[in-house]
Amino acid sequence: MKILFPVLLFMSALLETYAQREISTGKKIQTVTLSDTIVAAAIDRPGDFYTLTSTGQIQRFNKDGKLTLSYKAEKVPTLFDPRDGARLFVYYRDDQHYEFLNPSFEPIASYKVDPAFAIQPWLICPSGEYKLWILDKMDNSLKKIDARASEVEVEVVVDSSLIQNAEAFKTMREYQNFVFLLDPSRGIYIFNSLGRHLRTIAAPGIPGFNFLGEELYYLKAGKLELFNLFSAETRQLEIDPRYADALLTDERMMLFTRGRIDIYPFRP
Repeated sequence: MKILFPVLLFMSALLETYAQREISTGKKIQTVTLSDTIVAAAIDRPGDFYTLTSTGQIQRFNKDGKLTLSYKAEKVPTLFDPRDGARLFVYYRDDQHYEFLNPSFEPIASYKVDPAFAIQPWLICPSGEYKLWILDKMDNSLKKIDARASEVEVEVVVDSSLIQNAEAFKTMREYQNFVFLLDPSRGIYIFNSLGRHLRTIAAPGIPGFNFLGEELYYLKAGKLELFNLFSAETRQLEIDPRYADALLTDERMMLFTRGRIDIYPFRP
């Protein structure tokens, strides 16, 4: 879907508009208990979800919590993005390389980050099939790389009022032609496709964020917050504060503690 008039979507008048629409859940479907500590959770477009544990275990579950595959990485990835479930993305910061895996977690391709593009690549996320966004710690720049053509399409040094140290950022995603960076101490930074900062969603303390349709969502202080990227409307659902993170599909809600996942039916 093409974004029309993105500047208008982020006008202050719209950002002050809050639409509280109903979000419904039902009786719990399943509880999944893991032996390891969950450090991150992700979901692919078809609705399977993944857990990344402190020992480097990546596990895939179907919408009802059935384990379908398990993969043991040699070390804990810096960033894991299952994307559409057909071409999974993994980035390891220590040796500055990234991999694409097939649905069986077998490597399709593995690449070292070319220092001609980024001297200290702090975070990397995929953009389409052959392009990448890189946050370079060396100069606090955002760069969009066409890896196949070995070209830099976008390069922007982010204003120091926004990024003083790239190490503050935990994760990076591209969605609907926006780039999202999470600073756990401040919240979610949103940039457009040219690397221009559009706004920051104040959400200190959140472990992560994700997307459902046109909405960005995250769990904070016992509330599931959803923000529409096109209308700037928000809505909210009360969640038991013992849960640390959440994933959504148009059928399921997965709620996470450090070692357990509770699965509920969900209607957006």
